Amino acid sequence: MSTYVYGLTRSAHPLKLDGAAGVGADPAPLRAVRADGVAAVVSDAPEGLRAKRRDLEAHEAVLEALMADGTVLPMRFGTLSPDDATLERELNAHSGTYAELLSGLDGRAEYNIKAAHHEDAVLREILRHDTALREANEALRAADGGTARERMDFGERVAVALEGHRERDAARLLALLRPHSVAERPGPPVDGAFLNVSLLVEDAQAGELAELVETLRGEIGWLMELNLYGPLPPYSFVDAAPGT
Repeated sequence: MSTYVYGLTRSAHPLKLDGAAGVGADPAPLRAVRADGVAAVVSDAPEGLRAKRRDLEAHEAVLEALMADGTVLPMRFGTLSPDDATLERELNAHSGTYAELLSGLDGRAEYNIKAAHHEDAVLREILRHDTALREANEALRAADGGTARERMDFGERVAVALEGHRERDAARLLALLRPHSVAERPGPPVDGAFLNVSLLVEDAQAGELAELVETLRGEIGWLMELNLYGPLPPYSFVDAAPGT
């Protein structure tokens, strides 16, 4: 049976695994595979595992419990090794690399920020500042909407202006957020969001980041929705995983 890998820690981590279980309809108990200074938290891999919400949440819960007691190098959902022995050989062969990765995450966690404009508000803002677009909009309204071609041209101009606004607001937000992090990773595009970024944040800076986001909500909440998620296992900042 394959070995399902949740994450790596140092061997000195408390590893409170008694009674804990992982993914699957009938979750197998967690155990540790120990090597030279590092340990992998694993379980037997269930047959036919799929990315169901139940199992994604179970994977996340294991990592969050480990994070409460020390640094964790999280593995992505579905990370497998052929067996414990293969995993142990991998950990021994690259223990220095994993120890270095763990050191880079000490006292840090991932925070994800997403920002999305309120459509009506950003359109009003664009028309307020772009005289040519505002005049074109007024001309269309005076002409009962104008021709189909005129409406199409106007829509294309608005789309270009919206994209420019998104890019500028994303840059402004990142300039404010960066001083509160030690690293950043862009996230995949999200429908409706002009910014999806993950920050690696020192535990001592987390409160300041949360306060900044709350301040920004008060100042520009009329224009955009700003959401902060974390602390999270630092998936976005893991560049190596056990050979599987």
